[in-house]
Amino acid sequence: MIGFIVDTEFVWGFQARVVGLSRTSPSFYYPPPTTFLGALAEVIAKDYHIGEDLGKFIINELSRNLLAIGVRPINCVPIKYEDLNRVIMIRAVGGTIKSPSLTNLQASFDSPARGKTILASLNNEAPKLRWIVIFKDEYLTVENGKLKERIDKIELSKDFFWKIHRLGSKESKVCVVNVFGTRDVKKKSGIVITNYSFPTEAIDNNSDEKIRRWEHEVYVDPFIGKIYERRHERKKIVEIGMLERYVLAESLRVFKIPIMVSSQNPEYILSLRRGWVAYYVEKGEVVIGRERI
Repeated sequence: MIGFIVDTEFVWGFQARVVGLSRTSPSFYYPPPTTFLGALAEVIAKDYHIGEDLGKFIINELSRNLLAIGVRPINCVPIKYEDLNRVIMIRAVGGTIKSPSLTNLQASFDSPARGKTILASLNNEAPKLRWIVIFKDEYLTVENGKLKERIDKIELSKDFFWKIHRLGSKESKVCVVNVFGTRDVKKKSGIVITNYSFPTEAIDNNSDEKIRRWEHEVYVDPFIGKIYERRHERKKIVEIGMLERYVLAESLRVFKIPIMVSSQNPEYILSLRRGWVAYYVEKGEVVIGRERI
């Protein structure tokens, strides 16, 4: 078992929108867990010269190995908003592309309102989020029929986390300012206190907010192990990804999200359900995750 604490500093905030609602969709309070895993997978794929099409399947390997993941604000408050953006509209009818078209420019563009999240600093420093991620094994094996050769023993080291450069859209730039890794991870069941996001499924009776406030967000389940999947349906190969899982309401999980209202971090007292435990990475850093894979 190995754990990492990663501090990410944002330029302005990020854009990671809730899909499947409409063209005008809100952004999340914080980048979803799968977005963080995707950012890590991108770094691993680049280092091992794996293309984008196959690189996303590294997220599956990370998900299978994942015991816990959580995020908390260090010095900022998320403010969600929507603004108008001019975008190129791609439309095809009967296999013929109708837009974009030089002869019909007015039908080639659209201006939907797109959700973004500003991270407003509380101390005049750049806004920061802290992540904790716990893996069962410190090595990954990537195997796919289209890979030239199987990749054994990708070591999950601090070097990968230092190279994360965005969380969300291409405009959602981040700078990693601190990475702490340790194999000395302890776990505890029963009643615990955390200030990191966690799945609501872990909550048993006699749980309550100690310091407010906490919100709810629905994410693609980061523990399913098949975030990206290729299925055979009606003699066709159908690729299932983030978008399809949201639209089909498939493999989703509700998370509790901490929101700072002052310089004090929210805290939650949990009585943990069976199958869920608290992982102690270092003093005061407690994240909730599954007990076993």
